Amino acid sequence: MKVFRTLLKAAALAVVVTLAVPTGAQADETKVTVSKTKHKYVYYGDHDIYFAPTTKTYYWRSGDTWTSGTTLPTEYTTYVKTGGVNIELDVERPYERHDYVVATYKTKKSDD
Repeated sequence: MKVFRTLLKAAALAVVVTLAVPTGAQADETKVTVSKTKHKYVYYGDHDIYFAPTTKTYYWRSGDTWTSGTTLPTEYTTYVKTGGVNIELDVERPYERHDYVVATYKTKKSDD
């Protein structure tokens, strides 16, 4: 009888362990993957203006702050006709990586 109880406890323990440890299929379902989305912009380095073609949004400096909108102020519109550089960033607001963009793209032109 003692052997039977020991075997019964061992079998119960095996069932609990089997249910508690995920199988390969269950483990795959619980994996979380984080991927950064790339956002495309056109950067006009001569005047620090960005344009996001997918959202049709411009970003520009207004004093010490960044401003955005679907149209540029009239005084900036002539600056975005030529000379832009296509870039990709992992942020939704390009000015968050402005230091990197200036260091990397400030002197490049669209022909480079």
